[in-house]
Amino acid sequence: MKYCQLEVQMIEKAYKMGFLTTPYAFNINEAAEMAKAGADITVAHMGLTTSGSIGAKTAVSMEESVIRVQAIADAAHGINPHVIVPCHGGPISGPSEAEFILKRTKGVHGFYGASSMERLPVEQAITSTVQQYKSISIK
Repeated sequence: MKYCQLEVQMIEKAYKMGFLTTPYAFNINEAAEMAKAGADITVAHMGLTTSGSIGAKTAVSMEESVIRVQAIADAAHGINPHVIVPCHGGPISGPSEAEFILKRTKGVHGFYGASSMERLPVEQAITSTVQQYKSISIK
């Protein structure tokens, strides 16, 4: 049995138990399967986040992400028009990138933050603070 099939079964069981289910979908087939399983939220995932010190080195473009996010949203909504579909990952690493996607798609309900909400802001704050310490001159 494929990993995705096991994940779909888990989402279906969790949904039937009353859990809020929020699986990632990397393509239209996964989006449709998760919607069939009862996913409450199907996250349109564009891959590993590219920004920051340990971000992925390659990803799809923002323009390609628009196309993929829209296709995932359309596939999920084709099964369940009530499923919530946020975008996530790949080049969508901050507020301006999320806005880029959201202004160019329909039926996409927002941004699902992970490293963009936890790792990246911390990296930026630490870098800024360390630079301030480095700028102290010793006489």
